[in-house]
Amino acid sequence: MSKMFIVLKHEFRQKIRSKAFIILTFIAPLLMAALIAVPVFITAINQGNDKQFVIIDKTGKLGKYFTVDTGKHPLLENPTGSKSSNASFGPAFHITIIESAGPNTFDSLKSLLLSKKISGYLLIPQNAITESKDAATLRMTNANDFTAQEFLSAHYKDGLFAERLKTSGIDPEIVKHARDGSEIETLKVTEEKETSDSGVGFIGGYVTGMFLYISMLLYGTLIMQSVIEEKNSRVIELLSSSVKPMDILIGKVLGVGLAGLLQVSVWAVMFAMVSFFALPAILISLGSSAANIISPVTFVYFVLYFVFGYLMYATLYAGAGATVEQPSDAQQVSMPITLLVILPILMMTSVIQSPSSTSSVILSLIPFFSPILMLGRIFSETPPWWQIVLSFILMGATFFGVLWLSGKIYRTGILMYGKKYSLREIFKWLKYS
Repeated sequence: MSKMFIVLKHEFRQKIRSKAFIILTFIAPLLMAALIAVPVFITAINQGNDKQFVIIDKTGKLGKYFTVDTGKHPLLENPTGSKSSNASFGPAFHITIIESAGPNTFDSLKSLLLSKKISGYLLIPQNAITESKDAATLRMTNANDFTAQEFLSAHYKDGLFAERLKTSGIDPEIVKHARDGSEIETLKVTEEKETSDSGVGFIGGYVTGMFLYISMLLYGTLIMQSVIEEKNSRVIELLSSSVKPMDILIGKVLGVGLAGLLQVSVWAVMFAMVSFFALPAILISLGSSAANIISPVTFVYFVLYFVFGYLMYATLYAGAGATVEQPSDAQQVSMPITLLVILPILMMTSVIQSPSSTSSVILSLIPFFSPILMLGRIFSETPPWWQIVLSFILMGATFFGVLWLSGKIYRTGILMYGKKYSLREIFKWLKYS
């Protein structure tokens, strides 16, 4: 056992001191954080860039709709160009209403637009209310400012709808009252409380599932490459003369696993720091439920499923690495293992959408699928406690089974050289005492 810890310590130190580990642990998350934080920072800066728009309302009736709150869009105080109280991300808008345009008005507006003194001007034709073919036109130097386009378009549509109802003798307030409260709010019900979801569970399940998928492939491949390198350099022959092959295998798996846990812990701390500043801004459209993406309980589940998933797959990859001598042959040997990691990702959408169906329950209890699918079910609709416990029991039993299987292959394979081994020969290794 003490020799196994020596191998564990060696593998752990070797991994954490490698350049690849340092880059993946610190630099890669910082780059990801930058990808998240920089757009948020730029957005926050742009909030202070007020935008001035002029509306030429030839109907004399629609201009007022750009200065009132429709309940769906930012509030504009008045038509004299005062700042809007835009609660969402984006710039504040200033609106100036003109109901009559002289012969030089458009030339003056174009000059102001080209000199960047206004952001654009909207022309509403005189027959816009009665003639549907008469479209309003918005002129801007930046045709890709979709925030401003959506803002003006939404207010214009609301105003046009209301005025056309009036023209038909229908009170817009009656229609507004009929439409109010027609949206359905979805609440996630648990034994403790009810919370608004807005798709957060789906996002959380998919993000964590993809993270586990990438992590298991990454660390499993690292162990397989390590086994192949040691086999090629004949270091394993010296090592196996003083340490049992099973101790080498367990030490290697646990050593790299501890390095992986350290890496994940660093990522988690960085994620928490970035989330504190940037995530609420990014997920503001998801509502208050964004704060529940990863609760303390789900984080514990994530760590546990990461550990069990890693142990199963890393042990399989180590056994596979012992059967080949060249890295070029590793991909073919590891393909069945990689397929086991890919399959639950392909099933993820169906399982998250129907987490309590018989097929979802069965699939999530398959040990090789549990780390991804059961975690997805937990984010979507927390399964009964016995199913979660059963998944851990099955994964634990599978790990010991895989450890026995890989140990048999590893013990023989690391000392075999000179040819490629068929599946039949590998099965014979399992019979050796």
